[in-house]
Amino acid sequence: MNRTSLIRNLVLTTALVLGLVSAANVTAQQETPPPSHPSHIHVGTCDDLDPNPVMPLNNIEPITSGDDDDDDDEQSSDAQGVLTASQVLYAESDDGDQLSWDDMLAQSHSINVHESDENVQNYIACGEIGGVVVDDKLVIALHPVNDSGYHGIAILEKDDDNIDVEVYLTAPPVENVTPTPDATPVT
Repeated sequence: MNRTSLIRNLVLTTALVLGLVSAANVTAQQETPPPSHPSHIHVGTCDDLDPNPVMPLNNIEPITSGDDDDDDDEQSSDAQGVLTASQVLYAESDDGDQLSWDDMLAQSHSINVHESDENVQNYIACGEIGGVVVDDKLVIALHPVNDSGYHGIAILEKDDDNIDVEVYLTAPPVENVTPTPDATPVT
């Protein structure tokens, strides 16, 4: 094999290996499950929560366009606009019959958000339930816990004597990571 053929084969092999590594990285990134944060209503304030929830809420997950079959309102669930904008996560819970509206407001309660089902002991956001009720709705702020960077709001609505809850949570901003340049060999 002459030198030109050897160099060409080396270049092609290197390109093939780099292509396979890149494809494996893309596949691994695509297979990462979207964030899902359990949330609950607890007795107490964020500084002094009863660890046993009185009402589970649905997991807070990324907003998507949904699975509607209506072709006229077809929307893309792909990110658009500024791609480094903070991701907004959402959950709606409308089966709040474990806790009545009046009982919820009669003593201290808080909404607590956990990191994940696997790491439920790590709290990432919390908000005390209280404020001005307007048209049977109460909007509360959710603040970061444990330096998580997660912020949000929850909208609690009286539904007969039950509670409907919507939670909007913003993920910490995506940090722009500048790749480290390859070292230049010293000759």
